[in-house]
Amino acid sequence: MNSVFKRLVFAFLCVSLFALTAQAGTNTADKTVGYGSYAVTIPTDFQEVGQTSVSIPLNTEVTGRLPHGSMHSKVFTNGETILFVQRMLVPVANTSLKPLEGSRVVKWGKGWRKNAYSVNGANTTREFAQYINFIKEQGVSASSEYAVEMYDYLVSPTGLNRVLAFTPKKAEGLPSVPESIALYAVENNK
Repeated sequence: MNSVFKRLVFAFLCVSLFALTAQAGTNTADKTVGYGSYAVTIPTDFQEVGQTSVSIPLNTEVTGRLPHGSMHSKVFTNGETILFVQRMLVPVANTSLKPLEGSRVVKWGKGWRKNAYSVNGANTTREFAQYINFIKEQGVSASSEYAVEMYDYLVSPTGLNRVLAFTPKKAEGLPSVPESIALYAVENNK
């Protein structure tokens, strides 16, 4: 019986040591937003502001279909930069998103396609006007102009992750943000 007790104590110590080691190896300066393949790790100095969803038109070669997706966003700020951590699923049966094009970067522990744009609050796309209205309603770093870094990647043939990083400043030399129809296209599954 004494031998069984020693084994139990030894097993408990091993499990405890393993748990402490695993916890010590995590970066407490980061927090995870989302879950599974949609999880994105952001710095902890970003505090949640709220959530919003925006309907966006998608480009398609499928005759007679006008698909729309919904970008579901959790919004965070560190006092200056505003992050929209987003996900979207293709809403049309038997279709999938076409592969994304653009420069590739690694950020937040994942490989992303990155683009940079300027957004003028008085003259922008319907989608981005809704994001700017959300920022104004929340009273977070409201500005008439933003530089926006857009990071996106396909989680699956029908799922997309995207992070928009809005920084209130004049974004000279950057193109205006395009309509979503120019960024995301769906195709028939064959």
